[in-house]
Amino acid sequence: MKFKNDPKVVYMLILILSALFLLLGFLLFRPAGPALYSDEYHTAIVASVGDILEEESGYDGTEAGERNQTVYFQATLTSGGRELKGITVEAQQYINYALSVAPKPVEEGDKILLYRSGQDSSQESGQAVWQYAEKNRLGAMLFIIGLFLFLILLIGGRKGFSTIVALIFTVGVIFLVYIPSILKGFNIYAGTVIICSFIIVMSLLLLNGINRKTLCAILGNTSGVLISGLLALIFSQFLGITGDVEEDYLMLLHLSGGVRIDLTAIVWGSVLIGSLGAIMDVAMSIASALQELAENMEKRSFWRLFRSGMNIGRDAIGTMTNTLILAYIGGSMATVLLLMAYNMNPLYLFNLEMIVVEVLQAVVGSIGILLAVPATAFFASYLYTRKEPDHEH
Repeated sequence: MKFKNDPKVVYMLILILSALFLLLGFLLFRPAGPALYSDEYHTAIVASVGDILEEESGYDGTEAGERNQTVYFQATLTSGGRELKGITVEAQQYINYALSVAPKPVEEGDKILLYRSGQDSSQESGQAVWQYAEKNRLGAMLFIIGLFLFLILLIGGRKGFSTIVALIFTVGVIFLVYIPSILKGFNIYAGTVIICSFIIVMSLLLLNGINRKTLCAILGNTSGVLISGLLALIFSQFLGITGDVEEDYLMLLHLSGGVRIDLTAIVWGSVLIGSLGAIMDVAMSIASALQELAENMEKRSFWRLFRSGMNIGRDAIGTMTNTLILAYIGGSMATVLLLMAYNMNPLYLFNLEMIVVEVLQAVVGSIGILLAVPATAFFASYLYTRKEPDHEH
């Protein structure tokens, strides 16, 4: 009995398998205990603003004459279920003008986030003291994300839909499986390889189905990512990376639950995750371009295709490497500005582990792009010049 490669059947099978992977990973690594911070947050709209209490202080780092404000206001809760939604509560906003960028006092109609901490269950919700937490930006953020997804659908069509599905699985597997697995104490190196492999295979299969082009892209992409991982591991040892990059890394050492986080493994994982998208882009571009060339060649030749793949790859290398390095620079712009503003000694600056890790991530990721080019060109040239079977498998 012959198996027919039905694109719709394959697509549904990939969706089911990806969903099962995500579900099983989530069930395996989901948090068992309560959240570390149990503060209760709710959305609200400012109904009215009352008294504003001002005081001058010279404590908490403020200079004499600087003022702090406590703004008292009423707000109508827009979340919290039947118990809380729709009720009006008394709330307050504390503004410390010692901060460089202090929040603006609330105004009537503002959409905000309120919290209450350590609330006694015997108290009525209307009598609780609620505190201003943040401006509610969720609606605007969802609008921006919705616009982004709409443009993907509008321009990408069916491929755009598959792109969105792949993006959902990618984000889901990172936040629901990968990060919880680290917090559960699962081996970070093994977890990173598994997650990267899943993202590569799932994304490329959803976008292109089961065919030679997808296989070429998967092989080239996997080669680039694995070599990047190996180099990151070697260079981390060579550079003496300890994981003492910034405060966020060090805070991971003091998590509750007795889990010991390997900071050098976190750095290694960030290198692979950060470079994965750019390497996938290069591998897919070369595999797709060589397929078009192979289909229009009268006489297919391994070396002709390989040379074409290398030429195409050379053009992609410049832009993708710039993309990766600029992404890392942009992500640490505030740190770069701060270090430059204080005119730190270059010898000290370029030996800071924080800077070394950024350079390591950018360079190793770029090396992964470089090596993905010949790998993808080789696999594509080999597979596209093989004789096709007389029947479909």
